[in-house]
Amino acid sequence: MRKRLTSAVAIAVALAVTTAGVASAVRSPVLVGPDGNTQSIAVQITPQKLSKKRAEPVKLNVKTATTTTIPSANNGAPIPAVEAIVDFAKGLKIFSKGYPTCDASKLQNASTEAALQACKRAKIGTGSGTADLVVGTKIFPVTTAITAFNGVPKGGKPVILLHTYSQTPVQTTIVLIGTVSNINREGFGARLDVEIPLIAGGQGAITGFQVKIFKKFKYKGKVRSYVSSTCLKKKLKTRGQFIFRDGESLTPSVTQKCVQKPEKKR
Repeated sequence: MRKRLTSAVAIAVALAVTTAGVASAVRSPVLVGPDGNTQSIAVQITPQKLSKKRAEPVKLNVKTATTTTIPSANNGAPIPAVEAIVDFAKGLKIFSKGYPTCDASKLQNASTEAALQACKRAKIGTGSGTADLVVGTKIFPVTTAITAFNGVPKGGKPVILLHTYSQTPVQTTIVLIGTVSNINREGFGARLDVEIPLIAGGQGAITGFQVKIFKKFKYKGKVRSYVSSTCLKKKLKTRGQFIFRDGESLTPSVTQKCVQKPEKKR
């Protein structure tokens, strides 16, 4: 009986480890800049088993982390990023046509609850974030709730609004606006270019940012997905360029494996 129990526990642990490995995001190496900032990006696209030719609905989970190795550079906080450009694998597509939109002005100075009341139909994802806020000689760690909305297209290009809200040490709302384009080069397709407002006039910086996007909807009688992807070469690579206030930039990249589904014979 004891031997059976031990075996069962071992199998359960093995399954848990295997599951955790499948579910976890793939993280890039941590890059260090001359200004002391460090930057990494982690990406998870699920499911991993996808068609080679036909784009299928996926969940997109992106996580970034920024720290500093030179505390004196910005009073203990990292030099703040002012722009983040994320290039996704060529097979990944972002489609927003026909989905409700939200005007960014409705989210300014709004709590998470108020933002959802104003733009609930345009919601496409959620997440969380962290930031360092410098007040005098002290650093206050800030935790934020993130809600992603489909914004009003800009020049025909999809727009993603990232509403971040914190209640401590003071109520703060920041809206990050990301514009989607297609670069179709170097093995990349969809590009998300995000403008990052300064926190407290630059006396603070975003240190962590995680958002998961997934939304299915109907357009012209067909079910569409806000994010979809193929598995072209059995891998999905992502590159992020983070541009900081001092002009320095870091460009971490990461590659996630994917599995090609057998194609149905016609």
